[in-house]
This record gives sequence, C-alpha cells and structure tokens, in this order.
Amino acid sequence: MDLSENDLRAAIKSLSDIVAPAIDPKDALANEQLRLVIDYQRFLRERIDLLGHRDRLELRHLVDAARALLALNVADADTAAALGEATQAGAEELARADSAPGGCKRAAAAVAAAIRDGIRRSQQWPQAGRARWESCVIETSRERIAFEQSWYLPLGFEPSPAEVRPVREFFPGAS
Repeated sequence: MDLSENDLRAAIKSLSDIVAPAIDPKDALANEQLRLVIDYQRFLRERIDLLGHRDRLELRHLVDAARALLALNVADADTAAALGEATQAGAEELARADSAPGGCKRAAAAVAAAIRDGIRRSQQWPQAGRARWESCVIETSRERIAFEQSWYLPLGFEPSPAEVRPVREFFPGAS
C-alpha cells in the first residue's frame, strides 16, 4: 500500500502547525521558503497519482517528435542513427505494460538527448535542412508546452491561467 499521499499530508501539517509558528515572524526569507516548501508539497500531493502517466506522456511526445524529425530525412547519418536507436527504445518502453519505475524517464532522457545532439549537429547541415529540423522541433513541442503549463498551473506562475487546459485532459484514461 502506497502511503505517499498520506505522508505528504502529514509533512504539510507538521510544517504548517509546528515549524511555521517556531520561525521568527521577522525572518522574511525563512517564512517565504517555508511557504514555498509547503505549497510544493501540496502541489505534489495533488499530482502524485499522475506521475507515472506524466512520464509516459513525456516519452510519447518525445518519440513522436523524434519520428517527425527522422521523417524529414535531413539529418546526417550519425544523428539519424542515434535518433533512430533512441526512438526505437522509447517506443519499446511505451509498448511495455509493465514498464519498470524510471523506465520511461530513462527512455525519455535518451530520446531528448538524441534530439538535443541533433540540434547541435544541425549547425553543420545545409541551411534548408537545419531550418526544417528546427521548425519541426518547435512544432512538435507545442503540445508538450501546453501540458507543462497545465501541470505547473497550481504553482501560480502562469500569466494567463484561464487559457490553460485542465491537466486531466492530457490523461484521458487516468482516474
């Protein structure tokens, strides 16, 4: 039985009820930092049941982006090979129903690194190929950015919160 949500609730209560009153009210930095820690723990408590779904979503976005980049057929052989290998491994991880904890994160990191390396290497490609690669990276990032805005909305940094889609919209099968 996972007690993480309960443990976070207890930590929040302890910080709010015991630690906060013990901090000197004149210590603005300590009070601000404590408030930030409590707010972030509340945020995690709200999102804890979606963390695994988030990892899969991130990997799915990256695999889709990598496939779109490969379809451009503008990368040099080394970039295409590295991106193809990482994409295949990512797709295999997504296909596994019993993906180990961290499996999607590791696969996503590998695909992201291959894309990042491609961006660096693209500086040596002909202008037309480089421009198509960069445009594809931007275009395939739009949905990921929309998700990130939604995911972090409760932290209060979004300048236009009314325009942000609900986080659960990104996880149609999640409970």
